[in-house]
Amino acid sequence: MLMNDSVSFAYMASIREYWKSLDGKKKLFSLSAVVLMVIGSGYVGIGYVIASQSLAINPGCGMWSENTPSNWDVDDDWESFEPWPDAEERVDIRRNFDVSSYQMSSYENVSFTPRGDAGVTLRGWYVEVDQNAPVVILTHGMPMNGKCKPEMLLMQAYLSEGGINTLSFDLRNYGESDVVGDYFAVGQIEFNDLLGAYDWLTENKGYQPGEVGMTAISAGGGAAIAFAEESGIGAMWLDSAVLDFPLLVNNELERLGFPTIFAGPAVRVGGWLAGVGLDERSPMEAADTAGDREVFLTHGKDDPRVSIVHAERFESRMLDNGGNVDTWYVEDRGHVDAIWGNSDEYKMKLVNFFEVALY
Repeated sequence: MLMNDSVSFAYMASIREYWKSLDGKKKLFSLSAVVLMVIGSGYVGIGYVIASQSLAINPGCGMWSENTPSNWDVDDDWESFEPWPDAEERVDIRRNFDVSSYQMSSYENVSFTPRGDAGVTLRGWYVEVDQNAPVVILTHGMPMNGKCKPEMLLMQAYLSEGGINTLSFDLRNYGESDVVGDYFAVGQIEFNDLLGAYDWLTENKGYQPGEVGMTAISAGGGAAIAFAEESGIGAMWLDSAVLDFPLLVNNELERLGFPTIFAGPAVRVGGWLAGVGLDERSPMEAADTAGDREVFLTHGKDDPRVSIVHAERFESRMLDNGGNVDTWYVEDRGHVDAIWGNSDEYKMKLVNFFEVALY
């Protein structure tokens, strides 16, 4: 112990002597370097805390892993609803929903690869109810999520009942698809997964451009980049979707209890973790490139998770571009609630939208 103390004393003494030997400019430079190192470390550290909490993926399907189109239920632990407003009502409209009439008797297990990436295998369920009908690709959200989640299966059942074919699939890192990373790239990479689904449908099932539509729920709204990228996708339905990335960052900071001044490090470090710049592409591009293709936006006015401002800004941008956009902003509903609490109206609007847009 005495030796360690002596070494420490000698080390500190040498530091003091070195500091004394520096002139004023060198001292200022050295002090500035130390301050920058501390600030830089804090920048990265804060960014990591925020980004890792917001973007971490949760592979598999968890409690819904046994769900299939022909045999599924709404079982949940309901814990994620507890901190949110009107949690009891939000749980009840799901837990008390009778899904017995929404089982799909037959489906096909399919696999395909993202556009431009043959090294990743994606897996989905293709449900065909009419050989002459169009098809809709369904995209899920995050964190624990996938084609197995009840609202995904309910939407697939609504469309099937309405005579429209569907392909519901797991994005990379979710459900039964390949796990190739630890973080969600908010659509910057995943939009290629949806494009892979489109390619599979046109190459293997014979669908023509304009006969394929898409839906996206919540964080799956990043898949709207695919709508901007592929003109053959004829129509898009977005439910409670994340569409404005800067707004999303501020929402997430508020949810996690951080001031919005940390948006910069959150985006930068999040990009390092995901392996792509999180603001390189924007779902808002779809509002600029939709042309005559139809878009439907639905969002609960009381959504505590994804602000309705996402949909309102997208709608405004489409209108500025002369686009074909329709909206249903639902009173007294929260995040992805209308599909459960306004079931009949939701089903009617969903089916009618694609019947008009794709036929």
